Amino acid sequence: MTQVRSNFRGLRACLLLPGDSNREVLERTLTRLGLEVTAMPPAEAGAGATRQGFDVVFVDADQDFERLPQDIPHVALIGIEAPSRLARVIRAHAAAVLPKPVRVAGVFSALFFAVNVHGIRQRDQQQRMALQRRADGRRVLIKAIIALMQSGAMTDDEAYGLLRKEAMRRRIPVETYAAELVAGESQTPPSPDEAGQCRGRG
Repeated sequence: MTQVRSNFRGLRACLLLPGDSNREVLERTLTRLGLEVTAMPPAEAGAGATRQGFDVVFVDADQDFERLPQDIPHVALIGIEAPSRLARVIRAHAAAVLPKPVRVAGVFSALFFAVNVHGIRQRDQQQRMALQRRADGRRVLIKAIIALMQSGAMTDDEAYGLLRKEAMRRRIPVETYAAELVAGESQTPPSPDEAGQCRGRG
């Protein structure tokens, strides 16, 4: 089940907004919600917000702003619902929007969606990356099995058994050992016949 956060006390908010009434209302409301608020000129938008350790960033979509890094959620303030400005918000991957003029009533909802939608996006990306790594590992494993079958005249089950046994001996994942084998970083394990001959001589 997806965990939903509703307590934002202690988070650091960055307001990349001009010094107008919208920023004043937003700053007061976020402070009451327990956030640490820092305001800075829109010209300082970008990677600097992330480098300074902010947890959420508010930007004005009615002005040009640099696309922010995707490792931090941001809320876009919108005053004019022109398609071009809405498209800018979409391209920037904003996690929530807040209509202008900013009113106290909408701030918590925007913050709630920004933090939680961003969290869901991050978890989904991590799952996709894990699946991709697993798929890559499977492809390498198949290559290693085929290589063993061709070099040792064995079945696919025997080849996989050799890979698994050697990986267990080394205490590493079988996919990791297969990758080393395919890259030539590890020696080919002895086939069942070779292993039997070695035991017989011993």
